[in-house]
Amino acid sequence: MYQYKKHFTVDEAKTYLPRLKFEVNQIIQLKIKLDAVGYDVYLRKYRPGYNPDTLNEFPDEFLQLMDIIQALQDDGIQIKGIEQDLVDFPALRKIDEEVFLCWKIDEDDIKYWHSLNGGFRGRRPIEDF
Repeated sequence: MYQYKKHFTVDEAKTYLPRLKFEVNQIIQLKIKLDAVGYDVYLRKYRPGYNPDTLNEFPDEFLQLMDIIQALQDDGIQIKGIEQDLVDFPALRKIDEEVFLCWKIDEDDIKYWHSLNGGFRGRRPIEDF
């Protein structure tokens, strides 16, 4: 039994890269705007000392950011860090080993994979996939 329902081939993951480049850039810009107004996206609230000019609990930029992340997750894509710009695609390697294909926004292609627990430090070249 697998941890993830959807698994990507390397070619399938590569087809998402143009969309991901655009959407990860959107996430970055929204996070910058939220930081500027004192909103902590991880705590989902304004930091002490910031007084929002709205009665909304969540700023519009936060809702937009969450919509983008949710749409990617609905497609089976894992956002692993906003500041790190990391994205993982669940995949099956060789003898049905569940792993992640790993992509970072400054990379032009899917060049790495890692075990489910390996994280960024455990990345291995895609040639070993």
